Amino acid sequence: MNRTIPVLAVVAGVLGATLTGIGPASAATSAVDCSTGGYTRTLTSYVPTNVQRPGVDGRSYNISGPSASTWEVCLDIPDTSTFTIEARIRHSDGSTSVFVDDRPGDKVFRYSPGAISFWQVYGTMTGPGSTYIYYTWNEKQIPA
Repeated sequence: MNRTIPVLAVVAGVLGATLTGIGPASAATSAVDCSTGGYTRTLTSYVPTNVQRPGVDGRSYNISGPSASTWEVCLDIPDTSTFTIEARIRHSDGSTSVFVDDRPGDKVFRYSPGAISFWQVYGTMTGPGSTYIYYTWNEKQIPA
């Protein structure tokens, strides 16, 4: 009986420390800050996990004018997820190209569709099955 009480005290202390949040440090937060990029358009939306969806930039299709430009996107997603972005671009000469970024966590990326082209942006968010995950898409157009 004398040994039981100190053992219970140690177990209670460990459980108490665990329940109060004392423990290993959590993963570091993302170094990407979308509020500092001067983005001109912001979309907050959600996607089902593990399914490729078109129009994750909020548009069915994008069409460029006679001048080439570059699109810069800052993507804010849960730190434990990966949002694979794929821009499928059809150029004025009939050729196609695909831009893909599959880095995990928040990210900034650029793609250049060129003049007189149209494209659609697809996305696949990883995560637990049958779940919807929110994301924030920030973008700006940069003249070439």
